[in-house]
Amino acid sequence: LIKSMKPYVAVPGEHLSEIGKECNSLYMFQKGSVCTKDTTGAIANVAEGAIIGHLATSASSKKEGLPTHQLQIELITANLSRSKGNPYVIVENGRSRCRSSIKNSRNWTEKINMKVKVENGKNHKTKIIVKEWRKRQNHATIGRGEVLASESVSSDIVACSITDERGKPTGSIELRARLTALSETKQILGHELTCTALSFSHLYQLDVSDDQRLKDYISRSTSLNIVDRIPIETCDDMEELERENEMPGDTPNNGVDWDNPVSLKSIPSTQNSVDGGGKRRSVFFLEWADTTD
Repeated sequence: LIKSMKPYVAVPGEHLSEIGKECNSLYMFQKGSVCTKDTTGAIANVAEGAIIGHLATSASSKKEGLPTHQLQIELITANLSRSKGNPYVIVENGRSRCRSSIKNSRNWTEKINMKVKVENGKNHKTKIIVKEWRKRQNHATIGRGEVLASESVSSDIVACSITDERGKPTGSIELRARLTALSETKQILGHELTCTALSFSHLYQLDVSDDQRLKDYISRSTSLNIVDRIPIETCDDMEELERENEMPGDTPNNGVDWDNPVSLKSIPSTQNSVDGGGKRRSVFFLEWADTTD
């Protein structure tokens, strides 16, 4: 599937997917600015690396289910020791990810709203990823942290510790996390999203038909008969190639009795022969052993 992907540039205002309309492609978001809107009108920024398309949202809803709560992360201030400037935050819940705006100061004062599914109880753990925007380079990951959101009426400001991949502290972010049960008017009725490019954005495009062909092959791989796993168009090509290569007078098995095969045993030589240049070369003997007795 990765080899089938093609580079794609979305122009500002272009809809990559729309609610109620057929979506024939999947997009892997690389760089730029893309936002999503659900059936209730809630808007969120798409994080880099996200997969865009109805097929992706359908898979997520089947695995995780539809959201039951609204999560609000209010970013207040940041104290990052390894950031040189222009940091941003990614809020991750399962397969869903939302991104904050890129900041050139430590005073954030920004709210990120996400709809999540809460399994049990009234608490929900959320992952926080802090990255730094860099021009013409891959964005650097400063660190990661976790915050616990609850349904309590008054949510206090907490300091979320940020650590790197080695567990060393790289700073902290002061934030407030709130969790609210979705009302009937805010509940999502379907998995589809309208994704719109806000600027020139770089993506990788994959046709849905390529994904479907892979699914068909995987479903056939459960068969015990290996012939059933070969795509139909490949079988036709193989039969045509065999007819072209078949010589007049050849028998299908070339006189080999496949019901009584013989085993092939390889016995390596203990001595090496010497060629004309004085170099030793390995010699192997092949012995046919009849195992029918």
